[in-house]
Amino acid sequence: MKYVDEDEISHCVSFAALWSANNKRAKGLRASGVGSVSCSWHKLFRPLGTGDLQKGERYSNMDYLFFSSLIGITLLTVVASYDIACQWSRNFWSQATAMPIELKLPDWLNILFKVPKFHLPPHVKSCHGPYSFNYTKGVGRTDGEGMERNWSWLNWAVRSVSVMGPGSREDTIDDLCGFSNWRKTVELGNTLLRKMVLAIPQAMVHSRAFHGFTDGLRGEHEAELRDWDALIKEWERNPLDATVNPFDYPEVEGETMADVMKRISEEDHARGSWCNAGEACSFLAGRMDIEVDQLNVALEAKRRNKTTIQATELQHKRTLLLGKIAKLQDDPPLPAADNSRPERIKILLPSSLPAAACETEDLRQAQVGDALRELRSNLRTRTFAHQFKRKNMGGQGMWTKSRTLLDGIEDGIRVAAACYRAGWAGLLALRGPGEWQTVLQELRQEDIKGINEQAMNDEEKEDNRKARLLAGLTGDGSEDVDEYGEAVELTVLYNLETGEGRRVASWLWYAATGPTEVDSDGKLHADIHIEWSKARARADRWREELILLEEEMRRSVEFCEWKAKWWEERMEVRVDVAPELAEGLNAFALEQIHRERQWAEVWSRKWQPIRLRAALVLRDHVADIDDESFLPIEVDLEEDRREEYEYDDFNEEED
Repeated sequence: MKYVDEDEISHCVSFAALWSANNKRAKGLRASGVGSVSCSWHKLFRPLGTGDLQKGERYSNMDYLFFSSLIGITLLTVVASYDIACQWSRNFWSQATAMPIELKLPDWLNILFKVPKFHLPPHVKSCHGPYSFNYTKGVGRTDGEGMERNWSWLNWAVRSVSVMGPGSREDTIDDLCGFSNWRKTVELGNTLLRKMVLAIPQAMVHSRAFHGFTDGLRGEHEAELRDWDALIKEWERNPLDATVNPFDYPEVEGETMADVMKRISEEDHARGSWCNAGEACSFLAGRMDIEVDQLNVALEAKRRNKTTIQATELQHKRTLLLGKIAKLQDDPPLPAADNSRPERIKILLPSSLPAAACETEDLRQAQVGDALRELRSNLRTRTFAHQFKRKNMGGQGMWTKSRTLLDGIEDGIRVAAACYRAGWAGLLALRGPGEWQTVLQELRQEDIKGINEQAMNDEEKEDNRKARLLAGLTGDGSEDVDEYGEAVELTVLYNLETGEGRRVASWLWYAATGPTEVDSDGKLHADIHIEWSKARARADRWREELILLEEEMRRSVEFCEWKAKWWEERMEVRVDVAPELAEGLNAFALEQIHRERQWAEVWSRKWQPIRLRAALVLRDHVADIDDESFLPIEVDLEEDRREEYEYDDFNEEED
């Protein structure tokens, strides 16, 4: 009770736990709540890890519970997951000196402090990288939210235990925690099997995505890849002291919304230029410029429900385009065409003819590269514009004005995509199918997404369908078309934490377009660097998940065999007892032996096929995982707060 009156100070955001510790009304109460420690990997309550809180979730209470739960552990590394780990860890080691001698931690123990994935986004930005499970080596796909899942189950007993006497209350909580642990132990065969079934395809997908990303950059940027790899290894050694966070998107500086609008206007103006036909290169370039203008006009013509002004502007653009096409009549004449639709006139570029009629595809290659870089630039701008709008714009007026800018950005994305498709079709006509298509792929609608966007998965699409039905719309998404009549690909804009482990970047972000995809100082764009680092982390975490699950399965079977032998040895210990008692003791021991060996047999048979499959995957990709000789455990701490979010206890899915 001597620590009850100390204030808990936060150096991050305003945490509910610290506010509760400073303001919770505890007068006349034996305990204001319950604190507990559990294993993040198994979601099991730790022994000696549950106790009363006198006044909210105070550091002193949680320190004592944490140290008590580690009694008897002989490990080199422990990962501690706590929703306020950034604050709790600041004075952790100084508080450790005040613990009783029996709770002292060994000198060799290394503790890594992390914040659960669901709780991390509200923290300040400086906490996102160092305290993220996504970027911590060796933890696999652990999310750190195991304690929350335990509370979601225990909270049903709050009303009952809160009115019990001290003895009954403690016994009831102990029984509930024990039953929870027993239930998870019995279900271990199914739990590990489900996790392994999920981990194998994810490990393959993210490993291939990362290697494809790396191969696309290696040709022109081998030295930078080595620098990035060294930077990540330095980060993994000590993320809190690292000078650079390789996973952190820098703040956009020097480019305001007005700057973006000015740049887009200048690009639109430049796009309208054209060159006269002359030499072969100028001849082709001039016709390719007209092809771009045709794509612009065709896009505008597809707009539905045009106003009178928009229809007039479209007709004016068609007149200008027809004039440009007419100037080509001094060159090889164009066939007669419908002058009312100049965007449909065939201008007979060499790639529109049989492949044998053309000897070079350099201009088409350049067109595809320029279109891809333009598409990336517009997608970056869209991401920045959406983030800026969410953070800074409020009120209907400002949102309406921002819609004009966003529409312009979307138009730029559509034109760039159309230019790429036209250039890609030209290359296909000139080259035919081949290895080049593995780098410059056919652009599908679902590929057009920002570097931190992801197409909705089946579960998210189902939620969207239900929401549409509630809103009175059709559930099949038939209204999901834009003003041009094109289907809208539903995407989710992810932040750095939630859902990060399953995201796969679109191929267009790592397709090689030549050495010009660099900043003014010759370096690759920062967002390409960051996405490569995050793709590496995703691949590593899923491979680690496979390693941890395989080792967990092996240890589970071995433990059951050892425990059965342990019970056999116990049968011979007590020899000076009555025959009746000896018979009962032996019967109990035989029951335990039978259960342990039955578990070992059932689990081995159930896991054997999936373990063989996992071994094949690991054999191909585990060679580049260095220093995996130790397997850390993760524990997380949390106070029983009834307003916390509810989690599925045994069938959870990690982000």
